[in-house]
Amino acid sequence: MTMEPTYRGIEEAEREQAAALMMLGFGHPHRADYARRTVAEEFRVLEADGEIVSVLRQARLAQWWLGRALPSAQVLQLATPPEHRARGYGAVLLGRLMAELYDDGVPTVTLRPSTAAFYRTVGFEFAGSWSVYQVRCEHLPRSAAPWRVRRLAPDGLEPVLGLYERLVPARHGGLARDRRWWRRFTREGLPEPATCFLLEAEDSSPVGWMLVAFEPGMAVPPEPFSNRIEVLDWGCVPGAERGLLAALAGWGPLGGYVQWSGPDPDPVLFALDDEHLSMIARYHWMLRLVDLAAAFAGRPYPAGVDGEVSFTVQDTACPWNAGHWRMVLGGGKAELDRTGSVPAGRADPRGLAALFTGFADPEVLAAAGMLDGFGGAELGLLRAAFAGPRPWTAEFY
Repeated sequence: MTMEPTYRGIEEAEREQAAALMMLGFGHPHRADYARRTVAEEFRVLEADGEIVSVLRQARLAQWWLGRALPSAQVLQLATPPEHRARGYGAVLLGRLMAELYDDGVPTVTLRPSTAAFYRTVGFEFAGSWSVYQVRCEHLPRSAAPWRVRRLAPDGLEPVLGLYERLVPARHGGLARDRRWWRRFTREGLPEPATCFLLEAEDSSPVGWMLVAFEPGMAVPPEPFSNRIEVLDWGCVPGAERGLLAALAGWGPLGGYVQWSGPDPDPVLFALDDEHLSMIARYHWMLRLVDLAAAFAGRPYPAGVDGEVSFTVQDTACPWNAGHWRMVLGGGKAELDRTGSVPAGRADPRGLAALFTGFADPEVLAAAGMLDGFGGAELGLLRAAFAGPRPWTAEFY
């Protein structure tokens, strides 16, 4: 007789086994390298009859929304061994994780989907983008003036870390990185670590940074000879984009081209003299509202938006979110309270996730059937409340 699956963390002695199961699930051969980059505390597993039947790896990094950081989690990977698939174990594992996050006061969780249809069954929805851009070095600005560029030693990144902390509150959806996440961008421990450039003002204060890797590549459109400069991570104070770009212009005669991820529109578009920038790919990340009331109350809203809207939520994966709600907006805040009446509006948890980040217009969500029964005035109030910059993150996981 099959016992009820058990949800638990793992011990250090189980870390390599968990890593092996994850790599098996993804069909990836580099088990030892993956295990080396993990810690046991990140893993959660579902166990049935003494055997691990599904495994996930998660992180806990806060996420910035319009200048305010909100506790969040990230599902880095999830896999079920082939012999245990098609039994619902992955959905159960995610449900147990969300219950843990709710108990820990973490109101949202995000992920990069490999199978969006599956994650939608437990309430995740597309809520932000990750776009890839490319430009040939010959089209970059030639001079970094009035800024100057210097190369940092791998152990000298303190100016970069400090600058990121200053700039990330302005990234709608940016993650509050810890040192382990910075090691992903610096490629610490790999044979070819990243090269770091720092952009400084005349008073030597940092205004931008760039972590790059030099790799052979194929430009879009194809070139007979090209070298890709992969920007693993970068950022700068507004207006300093030309200085960062100029640091890479010297690779133009070598067929160099730069590739990076950024928002849409990317400020780099306005730092180029001509329209040579190409968006070559776009992916989307997903978000799940673990604690509906805490999430909506935790982010800021535009000043001058006042009103209220009521709706009913059905949520089998996070049943504590289910019921009748009234959202009151005013003074740059939102409060969600239970209401005894039955509202005309109905909201799917997926639609609320896309609304929360400002990724999708309420009318688009209504047309998709994820918001239903809302009047025109209510949709207008929601549009005004969730207007803002397009959500994006620089992290791919």
